Amino acid sequence: MSSTESDEIGRLYSEESARLERQIARRTGNPAIARDLVHEVFLRVWERTRGVTGAFSGNPSAFLSRSARNAAIDHLRREKVRDSHTSSALPEAAPADPAFAEIAARQSQEAVKRAIRDLPETTRRLFLMNRAEGLTFQEIASRCGMSERNVAKHMAKAVARCARALEDPPADSPAHQRSE
Repeated sequence: MSSTESDEIGRLYSEESARLERQIARRTGNPAIARDLVHEVFLRVWERTRGVTGAFSGNPSAFLSRSARNAAIDHLRREKVRDSHTSSALPEAAPADPAFAEIAARQSQEAVKRAIRDLPETTRRLFLMNRAEGLTFQEIASRCGMSERNVAKHMAKAVARCARALEDPPADSPAHQRSE
């Protein structure tokens, strides 16, 4: 990908990300999910336009809006399928035990902490600057002397690692022991 194409993606991210986050948050009702989906949209755009001459002809703003809309719809569909599959797969449950819910929440929190701790140093530092300090990709890139695209790649890696940590129970958890 040429420097010009990379600069164009960075410029589009700076100009469009907040609007796209609002657009997705209206559909999903969750600003954190909206932020993750916008990162995914830009990561996909970056991957698909690498080395493609004239990739940004037409109306990039409209293309990104459509991509964000589709990402939100896909997310909501996955959630709906997951919810229906989960509810149909589970037997009639007794009222949830608050102690179990607290243990599960604690295990999820520990899994995410471990995933963040195990990230490469640069990725961990950038992730914490965004999520703990609330800095934008542009602010992080400026502070660290790197491109926004590079920050986005690190963030995508960190988000994916945290998501995997939540999906895969740790080896010492009751859920993991039941599945063996």
